[in-house]
Amino acid sequence: MAEDVNVCRCCRGSLHELDNNPLCKVCSPWNDAKELLLLSTPPWQNYMQQHQTELLDQTIDWLHEDRRIISYMPYNRGWAELLRKLTGNTHILSIDIQIEYHRDYDSYLAVFEKLAARGSLLFPNLAGGEIDDNEITVRFNGHEVRTLGQAIIVDGAKIQRGPGTLLFMMMIENRVESVALRFLNLFHQIEGTGQNHANSNEKLSRDVLKDGRFNPYGAADSPQTKSRKKKNAPPPLCDWNHETYLLGIELGISGRHVIPLPTQPSLLERFLTIWGGRPSTLVSDRLRAATRHLTKIVGIHSEDARITPLERSFALYRSVIDGNPNVEVIDNGLVVKGGLNILWRITPGRGAHNAPYLIQTMAPNKVGLGQPICMYDNAELPLGDRLSSVVLGLLNDDKIIHQFEQIKYAVHQYKLVNARGYDDTPHCDLFP
Repeated sequence: MAEDVNVCRCCRGSLHELDNNPLCKVCSPWNDAKELLLLSTPPWQNYMQQHQTELLDQTIDWLHEDRRIISYMPYNRGWAELLRKLTGNTHILSIDIQIEYHRDYDSYLAVFEKLAARGSLLFPNLAGGEIDDNEITVRFNGHEVRTLGQAIIVDGAKIQRGPGTLLFMMMIENRVESVALRFLNLFHQIEGTGQNHANSNEKLSRDVLKDGRFNPYGAADSPQTKSRKKKNAPPPLCDWNHETYLLGIELGISGRHVIPLPTQPSLLERFLTIWGGRPSTLVSDRLRAATRHLTKIVGIHSEDARITPLERSFALYRSVIDGNPNVEVIDNGLVVKGGLNILWRITPGRGAHNAPYLIQTMAPNKVGLGQPICMYDNAELPLGDRLSSVVLGLLNDDKIIHQFEQIKYAVHQYKLVNARGYDDTPHCDLFP
């Protein structure tokens, strides 16, 4: 990841084009390069650089005065030292547990090698054992762990992405709460997608207040009041390896840099709690200021790190397209050849149900046939994920034709037009 490569500003994959276009041909139809330049800088970093310049200056002086934090970084010992100094809490400790010394290490290694070989997002960019379709079930520190394709099933809960070794480290800590729920909650904090959890907490607070079991003013067990002035802290957008998350920043001409966050789960959770504004917004701002400087000082130059959901979604989209002989990238989108030997054209535009793309059948002479169709994808997903699901569906149009009436109708219309001949339908390209 540390190699200095010329990468696409969106999917962060290698640029194969000979021109100076900052976007690859796959991402270019769907994104604006100038807008992505702004979006690639994390919001928290923009906030610190625009509104907290004095704090940034104070923090870099403080870090240089106490060289121990810099010298211990980016290991658990350094993060624990930083959090102790910022909060004054001397009980924040680093415990470096080595997974290779655990009694169930062989079980971990078996899962690691199988999923790494399959290209799992839990063990990314790693070489594993031989690829096979056989699934395995192991026990690790009392937990049942089963492989399922590129995912892990932990005590019945499916996990598909995130730092796989960090998940096993959570099993070692052996807390009361569900390991899978704890891991997924942490992932949502990193991504900034924990709004549903926040809503449930707010509902619980209202229910408890209505119950009247305590004095709502000053009681120790009263729910935290919600201030109208309080804003959600911007998430620390990250990539990840198999051990932990990699927090990323943009440094202009110096490019993108990342720093590994703690590999100790409890210490990482403490980091995120402080980042989110506890015990105070001043402490969280100081943590963000220190993190920015530490990433610049001891971080790794990594242009291909994908720190935003949009970048990861288009990396998935490009992986679906690259090397697939049945997908052709065109100037304004792409063409998919499905199992029915029908060509489907996908281009930007307002499609059915306000989808950000148009899906049409296409004649061999590049004429689009008929009205755009709807694929009923999940509108809450990033655009790259939505496009990936559409492409994978159309590649298997011989199967989904039995599930979706709109696909069946589009194929029927295609055959009718084909039977008449394309030259007889000069105006059928309704959305060129």
